[in-house]
Amino acid sequence: MKKMMMFAALGIATIGVAVAATIYHLRDDQPIGYSELPAKAQKFVEKYYAGVDVTHITMDRDVTSTEYDVVLGNGTKIEFNADGEWRDVDAHRSAVPSDIVPKQIKSYVDKNYKGDDIVELKRERNGWDVKLSRGLELEFDSAFRLTEVDD
Repeated sequence: MKKMMMFAALGIATIGVAVAATIYHLRDDQPIGYSELPAKAQKFVEKYYAGVDVTHITMDRDVTSTEYDVVLGNGTKIEFNADGEWRDVDAHRSAVPSDIVPKQIKSYVDKNYKGDDIVELKRERNGWDVKLSRGLELEFDSAFRLTEVDD
């Protein structure tokens, strides 16, 4: 009986180590090739950043989700979800493509922060985060109402 309990405990410990190693491995940012990006992400890069080199791409997986991070030669960083939909475009000092900015946000920024570019646009679960070239950060809810301004 003692031997059986010892073997059972050893088996459970082995499975635990294997699961932990798998989970740890899934969290690593794994470099991937452009062709491994979801097709929707590839189309986004080709449409809005034609002619800009892709310097590297990583796939970040955990137990519940997969994300892709794309870094371009001009310094822009784009985060995509598992379906290839963009979640965050961080253009640093240059403007994000105006076609991806919801018209309500674009109108608000044009009216209230004339001359500022939107340099980062992030889709959140309940709204949008916007960073302007002057450094201000704006938060909008899902109905595009301004909820916070942070400098």
